[in-house]
Amino acid sequence: MSAAPLWSATFRTRLDEADPVLADLVLREGQRQQDAVNLIASESYCPRATIDTEASILTVKNATGYADSRAIAGCEVFDEIERLACARACALFSAERANLQPLASTIANIAVLRGLLRPGERLLALDEAAGGHHSHGSAEHLSGQEYRVETFGVNEAKGQIDVDRVADQARRFRPRAIIAGSTHFPRAIDFHGLAEIARSVNAYLISDIAHVAGLVVAGLHANPVLISDVVTTSTHKTLCGPRTGGVILSRAKHEKAIRRALFPGLQGAPGAHIIAARAVLFELVTRAGFKEAMTRVVANARAFAERLLENGVPLYLGGTDTHMVVIDLGSGGPSGKSVELHLAGHRLLGNAVALPDDRTPPIRSGLRLGSVAMTLRGVDEAGFRVLADAVAQLVRQGGASLDQRLAGAMVDLARAHPIPDEMAPSRSQHIWNQRHV
Repeated sequence: MSAAPLWSATFRTRLDEADPVLADLVLREGQRQQDAVNLIASESYCPRATIDTEASILTVKNATGYADSRAIAGCEVFDEIERLACARACALFSAERANLQPLASTIANIAVLRGLLRPGERLLALDEAAGGHHSHGSAEHLSGQEYRVETFGVNEAKGQIDVDRVADQARRFRPRAIIAGSTHFPRAIDFHGLAEIARSVNAYLISDIAHVAGLVVAGLHANPVLISDVVTTSTHKTLCGPRTGGVILSRAKHEKAIRRALFPGLQGAPGAHIIAARAVLFELVTRAGFKEAMTRVVANARAFAERLLENGVPLYLGGTDTHMVVIDLGSGGPSGKSVELHLAGHRLLGNAVALPDDRTPPIRSGLRLGSVAMTLRGVDEAGFRVLADAVAQLVRQGGASLDQRLAGAMVDLARAHPIPDEMAPSRSQHIWNQRHV
C-alpha cells in the first residue's frame, strides 16, 4: 500500500491552523455581529441543521442538470434530495411546481422572465424607489435591458400600491407580465389586486416574496402562490435560512420553459448543498415555534414603528405590516447614507434607501430597518421601543459626533441578547471556543 500523499494533511487541518489570518477575520466578524444591534431587514439567523447541511459532503457534488436528466454520474442520492426539497417547497407554499436550482433569487427572477417573455416584450414593475427590487426591471439590471419596462408607484396617502392607477397603466401599456415584490416596501403588497389587473390584460403575474416568505408560511401574509403564475423568493430573510439560493414556485404549465431558461440558459451545476439545506429548512418552518417567532417579528416591527412615530419620526407609507420599517428622511436634511453611518457608529445597523421623488436626480432619502434578527436574539416589544428611542435620537442628530453613552448602551443591549450558539456557524463557534479557553 502506498503512503498517504503529503497533501492529505492539508485536508485535516482546522481553519485556525491552516490560515490564522482568515481565522482571525472570521473571529472579528463574529465579535462584530455579537456587539451590534442588527436591524438590517435582509438579514436573519439560520438553524444549525441548515448550516450543518451546507457544510456537508454535498458541498463537493457536481449535479449538473435536473433529476430526470443529469449530465454527471453519481447523482442518484442527490436526485432523492432534490425531489424531496421540491416536494416540501410545493407543500409549504401550495405550489404546483418548485425549482430550487437558482444560485440566487435574482437569478431566479431572470430565469422566470426569460422563460415567460421574449426579448423586447413589455414588463410592468413596482418602481425601485417605491420599494421594488432592481431585478424587476432596473435599467442597470439585465431585466431592464432585455424588456420594455414601465414602473408603477404607490399612493403614499393610502400607504399602498395605487391599484386603480396601475390598472389604467396596464390597459394603456399592455404588458406581457406584471412583477412586484419588495426590497423596502413595508406594507403587505396587494397581490390579489395585481392578479386581477394581470388577468384583465392577459399578462403573467410574477410575485417576488423574498422579504415576506416567512410571514406567508406563518399565515401572517396572504399567499400569492395561489393567484400568481410564478412566485420567486430567497430564503435568508423572514424564512430564516442560509444566504444564497433562490426558489421558483410556478404553475405546472410554466415549469418546462423556466427550467430551460435557468439551465442551461443561465447557469451550470446547482449547489447540491444549498438545495439540501433548503429541504431541511422547509421541514423546520412547519413546526409551531416558527409561527410563534414570526408573530413576534411582526409585533416587534409594529411596536418599533409606533414608537418612532411617537418620537416624531416620519415613516414611509405610515407604518408597517411586515418585519420592515422605513424611515422617511425627506430631502432637506442629511442623506440616508450619512444617517446610516451615524447609526452604525453607535452599533445600530440598517441601510439607506432612495424614496420616490419627482426630481432628477432624486434626493429623497430613507432608512430601512427590520425586526427579524434581533427578535431571534430575544428582544421583545419593550426592547424595540428602547431601540426606537435610540434611533429617533440619532436621526434627529443627523451626522453629529459620536455619543459614547448611547453607543455603549447599544453594545450592552446587543451583548445582553447574543446570537444563540445554535444559530452561529459551527466552525466559527469552534474557532471562537478554541481561542477563548
